[in-house]
Amino acid sequence: MDNLKNLIPWGLIAPFLIILLVEYGLIFFLNFYNKSLENEINKLNSSILQKQDLLQQDFLNNPIYQSFSQIVNIVEIFKKRDSLVFIINKFNQVMPKFLTLKDFSYDSEKKEIEINGLVSNWNDFNRFYKYVDNLDIFKIKEVRDLQADEKGINFNMVLILQPKFFQ
Repeated sequence: MDNLKNLIPWGLIAPFLIILLVEYGLIFFLNFYNKSLENEINKLNSSILQKQDLLQQDFLNNPIYQSFSQIVNIVEIFKKRDSLVFIINKFNQVMPKFLTLKDFSYDSEKKEIEINGLVSNWNDFNRFYKYVDNLDIFKIKEVRDLQADEKGINFNMVLILQPKFFQ
């Protein structure tokens, strides 16, 4: 045993062992603390979600909210209706007479008009394409479904409305 004490310098090793034990203890404590914080956060999150659901239910069941939302919806419908009338009138003013529209749709969020049209021949289609391309109120996004039949040239065109359109 005396030989073992002489071979291992306990005076040098003991401080390192103490430091390792303290570090292990700190790691264990911090891990435990981290888990308890995560549990507390999860409890608070679930409490917030429950209160949010209760408030949302109370809010949705409130008759004042229901009547207010209906009024807002009606106002928005009227706003879009007026703007759609403006869009259609402005569009009709600039379109050539030789174009026959089969379908017209307007996307107010993207500010795009999609038309499904018919012209009598390829020359009219080329004239129409150049005409629309030269207008500064539209930008041609795409042309698709070009088909020739006995009635003429069918096509589908998506036009992006430029800011000058609304002036």
